[in-house]
Amino acid sequence: MNEHLYAAMQLPSDLDLQGFSAFLKARNIQHRITLVGVEQVIWVGSHIEQAQLVSFFQQWQQDNRLSGQRPSEQSTLISAVGRLRVNAARFPLTIGLLLANLVAFPLGLAASNGEHGELFQNMMLVAFEIRGDRIYFADLAYTLDSGQYWRLLSPMLIHFGWLHLTFNLLWVWEIGRRIEFLHGASRFILLTLFSGLLANLGQYWLTGVSLFGGMSGVLFGFIGYCMVWDTFSTGRRFGIARSIYIGMLVFLVIGFTGAFDSLGLGNLANGAHLGGLIAGVITAGAAMLLKLNINRS
Repeated sequence: MNEHLYAAMQLPSDLDLQGFSAFLKARNIQHRITLVGVEQVIWVGSHIEQAQLVSFFQQWQQDNRLSGQRPSEQSTLISAVGRLRVNAARFPLTIGLLLANLVAFPLGLAASNGEHGELFQNMMLVAFEIRGDRIYFADLAYTLDSGQYWRLLSPMLIHFGWLHLTFNLLWVWEIGRRIEFLHGASRFILLTLFSGLLANLGQYWLTGVSLFGGMSGVLFGFIGYCMVWDTFSTGRRFGIARSIYIGMLVFLVIGFTGAFDSLGLGNLANGAHLGGLIAGVITAGAAMLLKLNINRS
């Protein structure tokens, strides 16, 4: 009878673990390897501790080195450059989105130091100009009537500090690549654009004209999409821990209380977070209805 297995180790899905599976079988270690989201999970019996499995994995890697195995996609010895190439091929849109934010980052960083260049001004949701120590904003209607539709999305590329940028991009990478990999490029693009749109409009409707930006609205769109899909769909799950969903929702609620502002952590774009979350929920619901109709036809 098979004993209960627990998830002891998680590895990138681009690693070929057939050799490691054979390594474990040769030692009569009952195990199973499954794909959860974009990661491979190794399940073993309770008599094998996690640290012991890691030790076995390191030993298997060392054996490969001693046998002269050449690093490749079919080994765990993929170089950093090779790993980047693999990820670029598997998640091109996610990496492209990260690069776009990195390229635009100097604009937001300069703005945080009081330097509002022309390109930065053109990236904000509404047009504005600076006279002395005052900022004069146009309204959204004027901005759209003048055909500056790119402003509905461009603020999502602007970050005002390293912490702001790092937090958002790490989570966009972690969750965005799962959506791109499991649901495809078109769904990823639609979700990103819709989340960015509702995030920017949500912030505008909540606080009016202001200088705001960042990918957090899109991130909450990703969270909302994955949360609804993992909760209600019978399709393959994204492999995101439920605690992350709960943590992000708690973060959203606390943001509306003003607690983060009072702690000196800056003004959060709560309207953007809520708008992005709504966009993600709507997109996931529409995707599930589409899937249901296709299955019925």
